[in-house]
Amino acid sequence: MSICDRAYLLIEGKIFKHGTAEELAADELTEQAENRGSTLIEEIERGKLIQVTGVVKSATVKPNTQNPSYEVEVFDGSGNLIVIWQGRKSVKGVNPGTQIEVEGRITFLNGKPCLHNPVYKILTIDKE
Repeated sequence: MSICDRAYLLIEGKIFKHGTAEELAADELTEQAENRGSTLIEEIERGKLIQVTGVVKSATVKPNTQNPSYEVEVFDGSGNLIVIWQGRKSVKGVNPGTQIEVEGRITFLNGKPCLHNPVYKILTIDKE
């Protein structure tokens, strides 16, 4: 990997962290989650009450006419969490790019950590 492929965080002219831009962004998200007292997604255990802080990567509406659901994938720098709001086609303010904090009891869906109908707090909204 060349120097052009790497990003560096400079503090007072000294290299503090280095890695790809994606690695630095993931490190920052993980640090923010830890500072809020959140559980890192990579450390989640089935059945535990958890709080996760991360960024919504994607959102999907499952338009089953009798039981729709709004599903988002949240990334905290350590892994991905599926969040499902059953009976809803949208959740106001929860879109890709939104920084969010979710709380609930963890389950697994197809081997991936999942929260159903969590308590949530919108922290920031991507204005792009």
